[in-house]
Amino acid sequence: REAGRKHFFDGGYKRAFEYLAKAADLGDAQSQYFLSLMYRGGLGVEKDVKMELYYLEEAAIGGDPTARHKLGCKEGENGRLNRAVKHWINAATTG
Repeated sequence: REAGRKHFFDGGYKRAFEYLAKAADLGDAQSQYFLSLMYRGGLGVEKDVKMELYYLEEAAIGGDPTARHKLGCKEGENGRLNRAVKHWINAATTG
């Protein structure tokens, strides 16, 4: 994970993806969150909203509070305010 984060912040997105994908497959929530960012922005991968949401959900389930917060924002954007609030409360209590 750490090598993936380093490459991510250095702009080496293709290399970051390799490391982060391996860590994400092992259940690392922070790596899953970073993959969601990569799919959202098309950083080293093609933009893919479905994959962004998949990794965002996986990271939130895995306990990443930032992912949980962003998932709440997505729910709010889609008009599901009750679900959004639940995500935000969860993020606030775990982060």
